Amino acid sequence: MTDPLEELVGSLVHEGYALYPYTPGATKNATPTPFGIVYPPAYAAGHPALHDHLRVECLALAEPGARVSAEMRFLQSAGPRHEAAERRLSLGPGPSRAPIASPPLEGRAELAVEPSGAGPLKVRVRVENATAIAPDADRAEALRHALLSTHVVLRIAGGRFVSPLDATGCENVNTWPVLATPEDDAVLAAAIVLPDHPEIAPESRGSLFDATEIEEALLLHVHTLSDAEREQIADQDPAVREMIARAAAATPEDLMRLHGRLRMEP
Repeated sequence: MTDPLEELVGSLVHEGYALYPYTPGATKNATPTPFGIVYPPAYAAGHPALHDHLRVECLALAEPGARVSAEMRFLQSAGPRHEAAERRLSLGPGPSRAPIASPPLEGRAELAVEPSGAGPLKVRVRVENATAIAPDADRAEALRHALLSTHVVLRIAGGRFVSPLDATGCENVNTWPVLATPEDDAVLAAAIVLPDHPEIAPESRGSLFDATEIEEALLLHVHTLSDAEREQIADQDPAVREMIARAAAATPEDLMRLHGRLRMEP
């Protein structure tokens, strides 16, 4: 059985990976992802709105012997246009640091857990891109040396997290953390704004990479792709080919289930 949080993070990491019509020659598919980018320092220094690091802080109500761990996930440019490979890095349990060594990328990640007397623990993860590039490098070159769609999942065994949306005294940079499980034992630091306890609708046919559009509409659009467009897609990376095949296999019943539903909240 698929872990709902694993499924959610897998979908978010690939958000923006490829955009409709999903063909490699489309201008809007020139970069792997528009979200969660940790740029090389030399490029970020020249652009005040960009960051060469990610910082997530949250509070945890911990029992004696509680253990905190974290996992970082991101995409690394692996070819022309939107092609990329997913990378993972684990931290902990407990305070720890690890290098990001995935040539040509270089950097580091650190997990810190700070006791605060009788109050909650402060949990912090910092991710830094230390990849060296020329100061005059253009954006395409910077993206080839960036951590793309960077997400962090923090977990606690023996306690629960305070909602990052309500916590005070925490500084978050280049990320948006929220509670991620019904037990509040995990926090997802996402690349886009989410509510606490986000979830994928059970009617979903799986990630389509382009949630700027409605899933029902995207499935219909895939069915209207021309033979020439399908041939172009068949020549690109397996992640896109698999998604197109899955979308093309959607039945009329699948589409009707996506048309809308009403859920009554208590």
